Amino acid sequence: MADIPKTCKAAVLVEYGKPLEIQEVSIPEVEPRGILVKVLLAGICGTDVHQQRGELTIKSPLPNIQGHETIGRIVELGEGRTIDAAGEPLQVGDRIMWAHADCGECYWCQIERDPVLCAKRSGYGWAPPSALRGGFAEYEMVNPKTNVVKVPDELTEEEAVGVGCAFRSVVGGFDRFGKVGLMEDFLIQGCGPIGLYSTVVARESGARTIIVVGAPANRLELAKKWGADHIINIEEHPDADERRKMILDLTYGRGPENVVEASGVPSVVAEGLETIMKGGKYLILGQTSAAATPIVVSRINEKGLTIIGSVSAHIVHFYRALQFIKTHRDKYPFGEIVSGKYQLEDVNEALANMASGKEIKPVIDSRDR
Repeated sequence: MADIPKTCKAAVLVEYGKPLEIQEVSIPEVEPRGILVKVLLAGICGTDVHQQRGELTIKSPLPNIQGHETIGRIVELGEGRTIDAAGEPLQVGDRIMWAHADCGECYWCQIERDPVLCAKRSGYGWAPPSALRGGFAEYEMVNPKTNVVKVPDELTEEEAVGVGCAFRSVVGGFDRFGKVGLMEDFLIQGCGPIGLYSTVVARESGARTIIVVGAPANRLELAKKWGADHIINIEEHPDADERRKMILDLTYGRGPENVVEASGVPSVVAEGLETIMKGGKYLILGQTSAAATPIVVSRINEKGLTIIGSVSAHIVHFYRALQFIKTHRDKYPFGEIVSGKYQLEDVNEALANMASGKEIKPVIDSRDR
């Protein structure tokens, strides 16, 4: 076993709205069934931006180490941890990804069998520096109750990193969404990582027409590579009524049967309700902020709509997302979602570029540290 240092560098959120600080933090002892990993790639998503600004509905205690979509290489396995969630053997040197830790004891874990809604969930990217449970660091500690899966050998880190948040959330959301009818139309609102992965899943679900609405242009171009039939750039078409007419024209005047909200912009929900076909289904994936938006609730009644909310995912969704990429990697350029690589010391620049839309998926690349 390689020598493990006593401390490592981490980007710490000390005050909401302020830049993250690079600090030297202690590496805890590995508990039984715990895992210490060397961070390879840590993705940055829109939730990280909202978290850093203090805009999330639930605020985590400060200080904390952000980063909840990480690929790590095992450097130490705690006693009793021998296999991953799929029954595959684990050993030092394996690349893994992991879900938030459920308690396994509450009503939602035991009765509802829906651990995503666990009442006592222990998250990654929200914990104090002493716990070392955040990806914006050189090392990260996976606690004993956390389920992990191995990253298939065939996948590059760039192909797999989006599973850490966006893709597993999409897989979990489509599980809740239920059966999609063959040759149904889809509207994807937003072309960030959530929207892009929603596009590819809709394509492989047998959709007839997929319309992706969003900006900027580089994200929309990737959406076309991942299966979009039509793209609508909101910078070129800023008027919601104009966009709605364009979408109706592309869907025989009825609107799409399926709409996926993947933008994180609260006002987009009202636009979706106005555009969706009567009897349609609306999957809301992107909303994370506490901001409110007025909607005409009667549209849900008048149109007989089904509204599905979904947040995060369980380990099964990580596994399925990784297997999906493994199976479809020759068809879709999954690695292109990584638009910029940053050193840990440049984390604030990466967050700013994610917030501005300059990046699709910036990552903190710690592979050579």
